[in-house]
Formats: sequence, C-alpha cells, structure tokens
Amino acid sequence: MDVLVEVNPLSAKPEDTSGLWVTLNLVDYVKSRWGRSIPELAIELEGYEPVAIRVPTPRNVRNLVRLLELANYLNLNNVILNPPASGVTRFLRVAAEYNITLSWVIKPGISIPTVPPPHRLSLTVNVPSFGGLRRLLEFILPNLGSIHFMYAHNVKGGRGGYPVMNGPIDYLKIIRILASLGWDGALVLSYRDEYAGSYRSDVNALKTFIESAGSTVLDKGTIRMLNSIMRRLMGGS
Repeated sequence: MDVLVEVNPLSAKPEDTSGLWVTLNLVDYVKSRWGRSIPELAIELEGYEPVAIRVPTPRNVRNLVRLLELANYLNLNNVILNPPASGVTRFLRVAAEYNITLSWVIKPGISIPTVPPPHRLSLTVNVPSFGGLRRLLEFILPNLGSIHFMYAHNVKGGRGGYPVMNGPIDYLKIIRILASLGWDGALVLSYRDEYAGSYRSDVNALKTFIESAGSTVLDKGTIRMLNSIMRRLMGGS
C-alpha cells in the first residue's frame, strides 16, 4: 500500500512536496489554462513529478485526447476522473490507444461504469463519501481488485479536506483492514490548501503504521462485521 498526496498546482509549488509521491488535481488548473498548448502545460507541471493526475470529466473525445496527451507528456499511465454520463466505452478505447488507464471516481449513488473486454476497470474511492465503515467495506470487498486509489481526508462540520490524523474517521483502522485484505493500491491524502503542511508528517506516520499493520490481528468486532458482509455478498443470511 502506497501513500500519495494530492496537490493543486495553482496553490503549491513543486518544492513544497519534494520527496513525496504526488498526484496532481488539475480540475481547476485545466479549466483556467485550456487554451494553452499541451507541451507548455507539461513543462509547467513536470517539476512535481506526479504519478497520476486528476482531471475534469471531458465533454467529448476531442477534449479527452488533449488530457491524455498531457498525461503522455508527463509520462503517466493513470488519469483520475468522474465517469461521463455516456460514452464510457469510447473513452476507454481512446485511453487504451495512449496506454493510459482511466480510474473512475466512485461515490455512493454513482454506478460503476460497464467496462467491456479487453478494457480493465480501475476505480478511485472517496472514503469519507461513504459515511461509515460498514458502508465503505460493503463497497470495497466485492471491488477490492479494481480499486487503484482511495482518497483519504477527514470531515468536520460536514466539510471535508481535513488531515486524516485528526478527525472522526479512524483511518488507522481502515488501513489495518486493507492490509489484512491484501490491498496493494494507493491511499491519496487530499487536504485543503491550508492543511497541506501536514502532508509530510502524516505520510511518514502512515507509512510507519502500514509497515506494522500487516502483522496486526483485527479485533473481534471488525472480524464479525467482515464475515457478516461476506455472507450477505455470497447470498447467505
């Protein structure tokens, strides 16, 4: 399990996250710079050395191609985005031509897109949006092998983007469960700009915990919950 941080290039410089594994949130960035050339944008972004980018959902294939070309210039294989209302198969076919995997952001109420062979399904899960551990696990367990990224942040007063180490969501418990399930994706810390200074210490703390979590035994309550969910998924009572 890797730990990444999400960075908005409009508010953070490459040196702010030096040494960290970065995903770039380009939703606002792309919208404000859409008229500029792709090589020009890539030069501006390459200093972050991102491992993935999150982009606005393109309205058509032509716009998707521009975003894929940007990912190509940055030597990336993963692009994160919300599923389009239609045209998923066309999007996947075009992305495959660029050797890029599209990872669909899934929240409660959003259906998992139908992905025809030979395309591979990749999902990005926004952890707080599920509103509780059981509901989160009910989604994770049957889709574990398809989940590539999990966006992690805490919620206070109905607003997200707070550090994972300070809030009501018990991320250490979630990580312990994910480790026991053998999940090998990436946890992406996604904080508000004013809390980006917590990234480095939180990444270090989580990495230390992950290294020890594999040998940690789950508590009986968690085991019962997992067994209950599995029985329901398998059609049992």
